[in-house]
Order: sequence, then C-alpha cells, then structure tokens
Amino acid sequence: MADLLIPIPYDTLNTEQPLAHDLYNQMGESLFPAGHKLSHADLGPLRSLCAYRKALEMPKSQDIFDHEGYHILFSSNVSRTERQSQIAENNNQSNLIETATIENIQGPLIEFWDRLRRGASPDVALCEVVRDQLIASVTNKVDQIQFLSQIRVRDEFTYSHILDVTTLSIALASKAGFSKKEVKEIALAAILHDLGKLLIPRNIMFKPSRLSEKEFQVMQLHPELGYKMIVEQLRLPQHIALPALEHQEMYGGGGYPQGLSKEEIHPYSHVVKIADVYDALTSKRPYKESIPSHKAIKIMLSEGSKSFHPELLAIFTKLANHYDPSQVSVA
Repeated sequence: MADLLIPIPYDTLNTEQPLAHDLYNQMGESLFPAGHKLSHADLGPLRSLCAYRKALEMPKSQDIFDHEGYHILFSSNVSRTERQSQIAENNNQSNLIETATIENIQGPLIEFWDRLRRGASPDVALCEVVRDQLIASVTNKVDQIQFLSQIRVRDEFTYSHILDVTTLSIALASKAGFSKKEVKEIALAAILHDLGKLLIPRNIMFKPSRLSEKEFQVMQLHPELGYKMIVEQLRLPQHIALPALEHQEMYGGGGYPQGLSKEEIHPYSHVVKIADVYDALTSKRPYKESIPSHKAIKIMLSEGSKSFHPELLAIFTKLANHYDPSQVSVA
C-alpha cells in the first residue's frame, strides 16, 4: 500500500523547534529529516510548496486523492478541487523542458559526440540546434521558475548532465543580466564544457569508487584536453572554449589547471562552474548517491566565494528559492 501523506500547515512550521516528523513534498520526496531545525532560508520554498508528513496507518477518509503512487489527505481548510488544481499546476511548472524538446535534442547531441569518438569531423551546428532549443525553452519561462529542479532534464538520457548544466547556465545567465548574445555563447560553452572527458579512459571516468591519486591526476587533464579540442578541432573562439578550461578553477584560487582566481576567470566560466557543481551534487553518479537540492545549495553557500563568484551564487540561490545573503561571503 502506498504511503499516506498528511499536509502540514505552513503557519505551524517555525525556526524555533526541531521537526517532529520527516518532511516530504507531494511527490513523496524527502525535504527535511525529523530533528532538522528549519532556518529562515528553508521556510522560503515551503511557503509555495506544500509540505507533508507520512501517516503510520491509512485512516478511513473520503478526502484522499491518489497521486504519483502516493495517497494525499487534504487538509480541512483546502477543498479537494483546490488541491487537485494545485497539484496539476505544480506538475506543469516542474516540466519547463518539454518532453518534445528533449526528444528533438537527443539526436543531434548523440551524433555530435559519436563523430568525435570516431575521429570524424565534428559538426558544431549540431550543438547549435541543441543550444537554440534549450534557450527557447528556458528563457521563455525563466520567470516562472520556483525551484531549480523544474529546469532539470528528468530522464535516463545519457547526456543529461550536459543538458542540465546547459539549462541551469541559461537560467542563471538570463537572471544575471547577460545579453541575448552572451546567453547563446554561454549555452554553447556549457554544452562543450566536459568535452575533454571523451579522452579520459573509461575505467577512470566510470570507476564506482573513489579515484586513486594517480587516477585523479589523469581526470584533472580533462579541462585542458577539452579546451584544445574546442579551439583546434571545432575552431571556436576563446570565450566559448574558456569554460571548458576554467570550470574547475575557484573564485578564491586553488583550483586547476591554472590556479586562477576572481577576475582572472572568464565570466562565462563562473556561470558554468556554478551550474556544473550544483548538477554534480544533485545527480547520482557511479561512486555516490544524489543529494536534495536544498542540501546542495547549503554546501555551495558554505563554500561561498572560496569557490564561486559571490554575486552569481546569490542569484543562483534565489533561483533555488533558497536565498540567504548573510551566507554568501564576499572576499
């Protein structure tokens, strides 16, 4: 039997007492564990996202609605029709990248990567098809975004990381005030940012455990390898290639391969880095499980300007509906 989700009124949530129950969204996905003490930043998303706890047993009630494998018990002050309407609205919001768009961009992206693998002449126009469709999907709806998970590609597509990083980069660049021309350039740079991983041995790329020191040194070659491919094989300009080279650099210094910091790093690279780290944290990998969006944002905020451009990080966390300016340090 599916779990029963019981709504928790927003006005009963506070920052004074630890949660008495695990907190879930309407899809049954965990938001916060029991014992967690909500911060003011945590409360922001919960204002527009209904929160639920699980019931220990199924009560006899006519006010239960089946949804996505879960049973939802409506609160007494919200009618059944209103709740069904809200669920439908939230589902529409969580599908900003249409299924048809995903289907249209799979073919060109697969063909582009396969050509590179075979050593054939790559066609950048294939990437431009992907770029233009993602930009059209994201920029038209960027003001409707309430949670970053709304613009992630939710399927088993092999290149979902590329598409996730690109859509997140488009949304961040649009909100940060980059011009339409710059957003197009950032999107193309994001599509190509991990190109160097094509040349990393598969036993290292897909190792299901922590890399050895020597293996990590090999992995660290991918920014330079990607940069070289973009400039020499694709013959694209520097500002498109630099995010491939610089997305492992850190705003406060200490990254690789060049140890750059602050303004030494290209603005496009700052955008792509934030999107890349967020998607890496929230995605399942052979060597790790995914973590929820709010935890990923907290990790990134704890890093602050040691790793990320502070103004862009603040804008990104606003996109996540998890903004706390006091936690974004400016060095």
